Amino acid sequence: MNASPLHSRSGASDYDGGMSHELTRIRRHPLWTPLLLPMVAIGLAAAGIYWLGAWARTSIVVLLQPAEVQAEVVADPELSRAGARRVEALGAALEDLLAGRTVDYLYAADSRRSQQTAAPVANQFGLPVNLLAESDWPELARRIRWEHRGDTVVVVGYAKTIPQVVEALSGTQVVLSDAEYDTMFLLVKPSIGDAHVFRVRYQPPQKAQPAAAGSSKKRK
Repeated sequence: MNASPLHSRSGASDYDGGMSHELTRIRRHPLWTPLLLPMVAIGLAAAGIYWLGAWARTSIVVLLQPAEVQAEVVADPELSRAGARRVEALGAALEDLLAGRTVDYLYAADSRRSQQTAAPVANQFGLPVNLLAESDWPELARRIRWEHRGDTVVVVGYAKTIPQVVEALSGTQVVLSDAEYDTMFLLVKPSIGDAHVFRVRYQPPQKAQPAAAGSSKKRK
């Protein structure tokens, strides 16, 4: 008896048609997971860097009270001659204290003496004076913390309001008397980490000393 061939049809037709279809689909649509994971990781890293850049910024807040006022008993006194002289060079003194860093925002209580104290700072840095009513002080620390992150802010307040703002921003308790006209508080607050508070004193500009009487005489 003649042996019959093992396959009466062509070899190509012996394969399952479905298998061929699946192999073709895999070749046309490669697996995306190995490619997507690095892309997602890079995106997350970039977002993290942006977040740290936006949040890990240092805010600087300078707080002081108005200078000496006139002796007249009035509800809203102006600065005295001594007080006007004290704040005469306040803007330049702040520029030196901040090592060239510019002031971004300026707040002052809504009184004449506070606005007159803030005026040299406004002129030095070309800023408007944002006035604070009595009801605005409880919200000032929150505003500085959230709206002025990374900025330099100067606040002209009172002996009773400045310690409250300092404590709300840093947790540090400070004491300021009404007569401490030469005191400024420099608060350095990074977004990550503890705030640091420094007590700084500033003086009015010194008058130029007249030359000695005999200094201009020619030696014979």
